[in-house]
Amino acid sequence: MKTPPCQHLPPNGPTRSHSRDTAQGMALIEALVASAVLGVGLAAATRLTLHTLLTASETRQHTVALTLALNVMDCHQSGRAGCALQASSTVQGTTYNLQSQLQMRPGLALEDLQVRVQWPSVGPALEAAGGGLGVNSPGQAQPHMGELVLHSSRDAVPAWLGVSLP
Repeated sequence: MKTPPCQHLPPNGPTRSHSRDTAQGMALIEALVASAVLGVGLAAATRLTLHTLLTASETRQHTVALTLALNVMDCHQSGRAGCALQASSTVQGTTYNLQSQLQMRPGLALEDLQVRVQWPSVGPALEAAGGGLGVNSPGQAQPHMGELVLHSSRDAVPAWLGVSLP
C-alpha cells in the first residue's frame, strides 16, 4: 500500500501566512484613515481660503465705498455748487449707489449731512448665528447688499460772513 504524499504544513506556515494577511489588512486600514484625515484637512484648508478671499473682497468693497462717501461728504462740507445728491459709480466691476441728504435743523444755522452708499456684496452673506458661509434657500433669493452711512453737520452761514480781523 502506498501512502499518499505528505500534505502537512510546516510548523510555522499558517501563522506566517495569517500574520502577513493581517499586516496587509492593517496597512489598508491605515491608508484609508490617512486618506480620510488628509481629505478633512484639505476641505478645511479650502474652506478657510474661500472665507479669506470673500473677506478680502468685502474689505476692498467697503474701502472703496468709504472713499466714495468721503469724497461726496467733502464736496457737501465745502459748500461747492454742483455736488450731486444721487450718483452711481462703478469701480472694479462693482456698482456703488450714492445718495446724499441735506436737511436744515430748525432754529439753528446748521445743516445735517447724510451720505449713504450701497453696493451688491460679493459671495453669500455670512450667517449671524453660525458664523459660517450661508447658503440661500430658493425662498431667500435676494442678493446681499453692503451699506455704509456717514453723518455730519455743517454751518449754514457762509464762510465769507465770518468774523473780521481788527
